[in-house]
Amino acid sequence: MGSLGALLFLLGSLGALADVCEIPHVDSQLVERMGQHLLPWMNQISQEQLNPSIYVGLRLSSVQAGDMEAFYLHSLKLKYQQNILGCTSSDDCKTKLPMGQLALYMLALRANCEFARGHKGDRLVSQLKRFLEDEKKAIGHNHKDYPYVSYYQYGLSILALCVHQKRVHDSVVKKLLYAVEHDQHFYQGTLSVDTEAMAGLAFACLERSNLNPNLRNRITLAIRTAIGKILKTQTSEGHFGHVYSSPLALQFLMTSPMRDMELGTACLKAGAALLAILKDRGFQNVLMISTLLPVLNHKSYVDLISPDCQAPRAAPSSLLGTVVLEPAMEIPSQTQSSDVIRVTLKVPSVLPPYRHVIFVPAGSSLEDVLKKAQELWGFTYGTKATLSGPYLTSVMGKEAGEREFWQLLRAPDTRLLQGIAEYTPKDGETIELRLVSW
Repeated sequence: MGSLGALLFLLGSLGALADVCEIPHVDSQLVERMGQHLLPWMNQISQEQLNPSIYVGLRLSSVQAGDMEAFYLHSLKLKYQQNILGCTSSDDCKTKLPMGQLALYMLALRANCEFARGHKGDRLVSQLKRFLEDEKKAIGHNHKDYPYVSYYQYGLSILALCVHQKRVHDSVVKKLLYAVEHDQHFYQGTLSVDTEAMAGLAFACLERSNLNPNLRNRITLAIRTAIGKILKTQTSEGHFGHVYSSPLALQFLMTSPMRDMELGTACLKAGAALLAILKDRGFQNVLMISTLLPVLNHKSYVDLISPDCQAPRAAPSSLLGTVVLEPAMEIPSQTQSSDVIRVTLKVPSVLPPYRHVIFVPAGSSLEDVLKKAQELWGFTYGTKATLSGPYLTSVMGKEAGEREFWQLLRAPDTRLLQGIAEYTPKDGETIELRLVSW
């Protein structure tokens, strides 16, 4: 075959591959490096820091953490079973065991090839169904209101019940269908890619399991609608919405049996963009890592319908395609830079408006900036622990109300995609904390 023929053959092969959702090949060392970020979190077993998504991400990946996985699951079970058995009322359960965390815990059980059965399992299922019924009522008959929590957690809860083969009433599924059909996952004119992708994963599970046969045609159409919306959000860099939304979007798109050139090309582009960041050691957020690991193994949460229960979890490192995590060797730290940077912190949403110049060491996080402002310049703020890190709840005594949140921006008007513990301001930047409604 001549050089021209070889080139045409190669292009033809790439075209054939590009009509399904796949990502480029991933070097196992990159996967191992990313998995290493999870080890410190697996050693933290306080009630607040236990994160079911870590366990799910590992089980759906080629990364193995040996006995640490079993111990972590044991710790998860102690926490969630104690909380569910200790609930005295519906409101008490919402405080002790939020809807989204309960759904993630049920995914973790299924990732260990367990079904929610028996007295304890029935309690978990019943509570999650009660949460969904409450959310359904909050949305209302005319769909003009919103869930108490979010459509993201609504879709996640349906997905969690689905992988356990637990049917929810058609009326519950219809609320999520309506939201996708009528663009209710848009906030401030922008599609929430994470929310749309989670709804898509729930629908993909329902379609495969056929738990709601009367809605099958509508579910299939909603999947196509969600795919179309997500593809339209792809940026010039290749991300769906933004870099932190891409892993969940890829999980959903990978579930699609559609053979479509636009879909295949978009997935290759998104995968290449994520791998480029991965090579630059750009991912630190544990929740994002746990969502991305399955993608790198060509898996999604929908695969928990039938998890690979025969796969060894403490396999020898010689096992093909398997990455066994070991604690990283301690590397002597470099001398910390003595450079000091200047960051302006402003809060226009309070009276009087707050504005101060803060000097911190180069490499400091935004949280470090807030702490320094609190220490020296009369700044006050409050946070709560979440699965993705500290979440800003109040600034200068002003609490975010219902359907409000403190938005992080880099002046003049660039929304930050990272949290306060992750974002590293640069010298001369102005960071704005803005109270916004959704």
